[in-house]
Amino acid sequence: MKNALSPMKSSAKVVDGKLILSFPNAEKPVVWQMDFAHVKASALEVQAQGDSFALILKTPKGENVEIAPFANKNDAVKGLMAASKALESAEGQIRPGSESAGVTAIASKPKKSAKWLPPVLALVMLFILINVWAMLSAPREVTTLDTVSNTQSNSVDETGVPLSADEFLRAQ
Repeated sequence: MKNALSPMKSSAKVVDGKLILSFPNAEKPVVWQMDFAHVKASALEVQAQGDSFALILKTPKGENVEIAPFANKNDAVKGLMAASKALESAEGQIRPGSESAGVTAIASKPKKSAKWLPPVLALVMLFILINVWAMLSAPREVTTLDTVSNTQSNSVDETGVPLSADEFLRAQ
């Protein structure tokens, strides 16, 4: 009996990706819902319509959809504020449009900063630089067959001249 005598208040909730508005105190009491899967962006506003005020949904296409007419501006603003509070407290309940197609949305976790990445990259770069420097500063020994044979024997080897295996091994 208490509920029947208490004043009727506007209410709003977000359930399963839908905004559900209930306006029992409107001139034409209404329960209205909006599916977030179909409406990506919109605006709710109170507009004067003669002696009454209406809660209006404005779409990106420029359409104005009347949600509920109210006898006075105060009731219309209360309905607007109920919708606003429901949207503010709906964190994690508003699902993207892909969910209606069967794709489950996964809440992204806050990224941890990779504080270890710069020191590891610095060590890798340092390792590469040390190896390059070592290769460039190593003494170079240029040895060819001519220089080896000239230092061990004073005979000049000519290219294309036949050489026995014994002579070749003695030259080594």
